[in-house]
Order: sequence, then structure tokens, then C-alpha cells
Amino acid sequence: MSRNLSDEPLLPTNDIQGDILAGLIKQNEHLLFFKISDVKRFKTFLRSLHLTSVDEVLAQDEMIRKSRNGTGRKLLPTPGLNIAFTFSGLSVLGIRDIDPGSAKAFIEGMGKRADQMTDPPTTSWTILRPDANLHGVFVVTGASHAEVADIISLRLAPPNENGWTLLHTEEGQVRPAPVAGHEHFGYADGVSQPGVKGRTSANVALTPTATGADPSQGQKGQDLLWPGEFVFGFPGQNPQAASLEVKGDDIKPPSPFMENGAYLVFRRLAQKVPEFNRSVKLAAQSITSAANPMNPDLLGAQMVGRWKSGAAIIKAPLVDNPTIADGTPDVNDFEFDGDRQGFKCPFAAHIRKAYPRDDVPGKPNVKDKKEIDAAEAFTQSHRMLRRGIAFGPEVTEEEALNEQSAGGDKTRGLLFKCYITSIENQFEFVQQSWANNVNFSQPESGIDPIIGQSHETHRFFAGAAPQSLQQSDKPQLELESFVTLEGGAYFFAPSIRKLRGIV
Repeated sequence: MSRNLSDEPLLPTNDIQGDILAGLIKQNEHLLFFKISDVKRFKTFLRSLHLTSVDEVLAQDEMIRKSRNGTGRKLLPTPGLNIAFTFSGLSVLGIRDIDPGSAKAFIEGMGKRADQMTDPPTTSWTILRPDANLHGVFVVTGASHAEVADIISLRLAPPNENGWTLLHTEEGQVRPAPVAGHEHFGYADGVSQPGVKGRTSANVALTPTATGADPSQGQKGQDLLWPGEFVFGFPGQNPQAASLEVKGDDIKPPSPFMENGAYLVFRRLAQKVPEFNRSVKLAAQSITSAANPMNPDLLGAQMVGRWKSGAAIIKAPLVDNPTIADGTPDVNDFEFDGDRQGFKCPFAAHIRKAYPRDDVPGKPNVKDKKEIDAAEAFTQSHRMLRRGIAFGPEVTEEEALNEQSAGGDKTRGLLFKCYITSIENQFEFVQQSWANNVNFSQPESGIDPIIGQSHETHRFFAGAAPQSLQQSDKPQLELESFVTLEGGAYFFAPSIRKLRGIV
């Protein structure tokens, strides 16, 4: 059966901000957090502000594709600018009809929800502590630091004349070759993204179906989801459906102003890289099972669920396999249905916690296809479009030798961003009910060793037994945390047309 594009909605890609559905193309990214200091001037500024739409991102991507040669991607200018607001910021702009019932998390803000999310207390945050004066963020991207500076100069400056005041800046950059696209622990990042159903024109899909992929997928293994999961005003997933393909109800915005927009979740996650490497090495040495020999590379892959190349451990349970690594057509062509007992990929592995493909919680022996399909439909209603980027310098030789992070201006990690239409049901659900939950997806699985949050200094993690395939051979580890939330906030990214219509 072929894909029927006529069943998919026509998306206003000239109105939706580009970072949401396409992802701004970037080597560098600056996040400029601001206060609206003069409402009248700021509204005038917004009406003429050139924001990058999905259409523009797609055009940039096509330009890059055509410029490729035998040596790979050519670096071309890719200026990008998007904007998002806190609840406080929208209130200052006069948007006061947001339904409190459907936008509770957004209204309260990340700080007020820290305790229920098992996040560190806001008193320990180093950036973006709860502040009613935080009104929004400019997302500025480019192919270089110089291009980002040009965008700021041409489109945003001077702040005082445009009615805004800079409060804080975060700077991210893609790591250098050959680890470009990898986070600081060394693992390929952003490998698995949901495809989005919908058309950019009558016969052009936003996420095309690749050769060899199922009609319900974009790339192989990339399920296509209804766009209402990521942009207000369109059909979303139906979590009670018999399968993930079933169209759900339209996701109504909490305010008419929020149509064609999305929530943006931002978190600054600091990574202690030398300490992580030392811990993995020592933990691997502590596992003396002759039935399942362990080494640091293998244990790290079990903790993440992928080798550093991006190859999924479920398809390469003992050694890395570059033929299924990041950048290959088969990097996401897998499910967990062939590993119901977690012998190849631990249940607590990061990628299995964040996206439990075909897992049925609490039922490792399930065989009923209807039950599996229903569980997958539920899982797909919790997906996110992630747009993170690394920040901070590379690990120095001194830090590596001392096995200790220097801190200060040597702090490094990930500027996490995601776009969704339900903060509670998507971001918060995945973080609290899956990543932080020692009993997801099966009892006594452990906490996600990468993004899991806990008030305990050590977190339980049950590993895998890929050779013996014996439950009793799974290593039972207590791991420290090497990722710390240093601050964050909830924002809303409006449509371009709605912004220009503010009076």
C-alpha cells in the first residue's frame, strides 16, 4: 500500500517558525533571553521582524543538497531567527485568554514544577531561575559565529530602540570533526526524530517516504506522526487507538493566538565528561562475568542504547557496526520487539527509556500483536521534536588525565530544546514517568543513566546479558549522575502571522 498524501493536512509552512517542524540549520546557535522593556516599541519591532519560516529552512536545505560534492556537505550561509515567549511575556503583550486548564505547566513555568519533576531545586540553578521579568528568547542560528553576529546586528539591534533588554545569553556550537553531531560524552545525538505527516504543497510531503521504507514511515524506522503533536490546530495522535497510524482529534490551542505555534522547552544540561568516562571504566571492570565479558565501550553503549557511532546496540549487541551508524539508511530501522527480555538493549538504556519502540510496559512476554500495536500508539503520543546543540569547550588533556572537570569556563554540556503541544503529556511525561522511573518499562529496570533525574547520589541500572541471554547474568549497577540541570524555562513559539498581528 502506498502513502496517500491527500489524507494528510496542508501545512502553512510560510507561517510556522522554522525551528519547529524543520529545525533551523546550524553550526552555531545563540539563545538571547530577554525582557520586554517598552511594550509599544517592542510591538512595532515585532511587526517588521524577519523570522525564519519552515519554507525558508526547506529552501536552505535544498540549496545545501544541490551544493554537495564528492567530499561532503559544503558550508553555506544559513541564517536563522526564531522567537518564543514565556507566559509572563505573552501577558505583557496582551495575550490574556490562555485557558489555564490546558496550559497549566506553561503558566506555572519549569521552576514551579521542579519538585514534581525531581529536578534540582531552583536555588541551585546557575541560569534562568524563576523570574517574572523573563519574557522571551531569540533563537539565532547560522553556519558560523560571525553569521550569528550578523543576524543579531541586522535584525535585533539595538535592543533599547526595539523595546527589549538582554537578560542572559547561551551559546551553542556543533562539535568539531570527526565528532560533529555528537554530544560531549561522544555519542551521536539527535539520531532518532519522528517524521511528521503533512504536505508543504499539493503533492509534496514535509517528511518524504524514503526508498525501501514502509508507507507509514519517512526514513526506515522513522514513524510518521500527525502534526498536531508538534503544532497547534492539526490532528494529533490517538493514544487509545489500535495502531499509531490512526488519526486523532485536532489539537486545539489554549488560545486562538496559539494556532500554528508550539511550546518550546529549554534546559541547560551540564555534562561531567571525565567523571563519566572514569565511572564507565570502573563499572566495566567491576563486571567479572565470564559469560558476558564487559569493556567500557560496550557498557557505555548499553547505557545509551547506541554505540558512539549511532549504531543501535539491539542490532549490534557486542561490537559497533558502522554500516548501521548515524548517516546510514538503517540507523533507525529497528524495534525492541526482538528483545522483549532486555538481553541486548537494557530496559533503562537512554534510547529505550525515551522511546520504547514496541515495548509493552510490565509485559516482557507479550506476543499479542494487537496489544503491541496499541502500546505503540500510546508511545507515539509522547514524542518530541528535539533541537538541541552542544555548548562549552572540548575536554582538555589536563582534565582527561586528572579524570575531573575543571568547571567554570570549562563547563560543557547540551542546550536541550524540544517543540511539542503538551508540556505535561510529552516532555514532562517522558522525563518523569519514563526516564526517572526505576520501574519503566519493566520492574527494577533502573533510571535512565544519561538524562534521568533523582535526588539519590547513586542510581540503579540493570544492564544486559547479550551472550548468555540469562536474566541472572545481567549486571546490577549503582551509577552516579553526570548530567546536571542548571536551569531552564517553558516558552511558546507563535506563528509568524499572529506575531505580526499584535496591536
